[in-house]
Amino acid sequence: MNLFSRFFRSASPGALSAALLFSSFSAEAGGPLVRNVPVSPDVVKPSVQGATEYKVTLPASIAETKPKFAFQVYKEGLYTYSFPGSSTFVLNFHTTKKFDPASLNPSSISVNLKYFKDGKLKGQELISGKFVKANSDDPPTTPSTILRWKSDQTSWTSTCTGSPDSFCRIDVSLYDTLLSENGEKLDGDGDGTPGGHYRHTFTRGMQTP
Repeated sequence: MNLFSRFFRSASPGALSAALLFSSFSAEAGGPLVRNVPVSPDVVKPSVQGATEYKVTLPASIAETKPKFAFQVYKEGLYTYSFPGSSTFVLNFHTTKKFDPASLNPSSISVNLKYFKDGKLKGQELISGKFVKANSDDPPTTPSTILRWKSDQTSWTSTCTGSPDSFCRIDVSLYDTLLSENGEKLDGDGDGTPGGHYRHTFTRGMQTP
């Protein structure tokens, strides 16, 4: 009696089940119980079969479309300068494209200040000023992505912050007559297409809403 026969006579039912399962697994997995089977010469190996690369072809209207960015204001700032002999507001507008200095004029912007005291409107004024270069009172002459506007001398810079129960609201409108260096109108309303005025409100004071 060989060793394999002795195993089947003496093994427990559980061990027999495990042995049969292992034998079945070995046969399925290509173990020693699997014999070599001759392959027909008509069968073509995958390695010699030609594979065609699949490419996605988009319609011309989509394939030629390139992302475009509108000429917009994406950041703004109001700065107050008040010291003996000089009292001004300075506005900075950061744009997505360089602006055309030739498109600037006094009517490109309006700055309307309203003064409130004890929560009630006590006065208002349309502040005058001009577009300027950085650290200068001269008008801009070269395209840039920072548009600066400086007010004329005004006492509002100190009045707005002179009392704990008062403040100023400054409504700014930048009109779409402002052009980029490529002649594109300002997209002030942010809808992604040229045209539309830009509006923003600043507040200055010890007590703001």
